[in-house]
Amino acid sequence: MSNPVFKVRDTGRNSARTVDVGKIADNICTSWTSATTGTIAVTADATYDVSFTQPADTIIRNLIAIPAGNIVTAGASGDDVDFDLGTAAGGGQIIDEKAILDDGGSAVTWTANAPLYIIQDSHGHAANAFVGTGVTAGVVGGPATSEAIVIASTLYSASARTLYARLKPLANNLATAATTVTYLVEFLHLGSTPD
Repeated sequence: MSNPVFKVRDTGRNSARTVDVGKIADNICTSWTSATTGTIAVTADATYDVSFTQPADTIIRNLIAIPAGNIVTAGASGDDVDFDLGTAAGGGQIIDEKAILDDGGSAVTWTANAPLYIIQDSHGHAANAFVGTGVTAGVVGGPATSEAIVIASTLYSASARTLYARLKPLANNLATAATTVTYLVEFLHLGSTPD
């Protein structure tokens, strides 16, 4: 059975013009890439960098981080795990060192396989936005506390560029780590809308 063709009539000034919704949907193009960190040790102040290429004429739509195992902070104020995204390793040009695990004196857990949408629909997040994310078998997987994710620079790039994501545990050693984190990155390819 073939897909039906839907016509949408613009009832504004261009009321005589019709647009085939199917053509618009066919021309929305996204692509994905992924990168996985090396094994994250419990050692404080170590950095875990990965890089990936953003294609030309795209905007970052989603950036999702997923740990293979639990990551747990030490439980003292300042024992955060920070995330950074930039055009240079540790540069922070796009997101500058924000705690995705914000330890204010109680250990914060990021449960294995709990996805954190660090960038979602081309936006950052308010503080503590990850609470309740990544529910698996009745266990809440998102960290209880996190800093606001602020997008400091454009997510769009006219030319291909290399971006660097960094995780960095601060202050004291992590209570639990010895795992990796995989980043899934979705790009929205921009272009003209068909007539």
